Amino acid sequence: MSTGILYRRPTSQDGPRIHAIAEETGVLSVNSTYAYTLMSRHFPETCIVGEKESEIVAYVIGYTPPSSPETLFVWQIGVARQYQGKGVGKEMLLALVNQCKPRFLESTITRENTASIKVFSSLGPALHTKYHFSAEPFFHKEELGQGEEAEYLMRIGPFTDEPVSAHK
Repeated sequence: MSTGILYRRPTSQDGPRIHAIAEETGVLSVNSTYAYTLMSRHFPETCIVGEKESEIVAYVIGYTPPSSPETLFVWQIGVARQYQGKGVGKEMLLALVNQCKPRFLESTITRENTASIKVFSSLGPALHTKYHFSAEPFFHKEELGQGEEAEYLMRIGPFTDEPVSAHK
């Protein structure tokens, strides 16, 4: 399914809109505008935004962990409400894998976040590779603070060098 959204690397000017989308979702941990602006400026190779009619409607914030240079770690995905449930998250992740060319994709997800689990678990088959969701927490809730749930590591890969499509 094509949404007609164009994907590109973010710039520091995109930080305020990324922050607004995070707030609008009502489910994401919202970070400061500064954090989104900084990530967009320092890590545009590992982040992506989706634009429709010159407005940012979605984003992925990611980075490469220094101890794992072949891995793209996805920190947060945000999709404006009117585009949720339309495959935008999967499209963005596939575009980001094409942009970064990592060997592996990782993220942490709570067990209750069924939407993210669904998006990430669909990538393994779409990319003809393995998907693994850890049984043990990557971060225990005590490590994350009051009101937070345990986060479990999700890992997809290894990837080939072939470009991927959202239509697989």
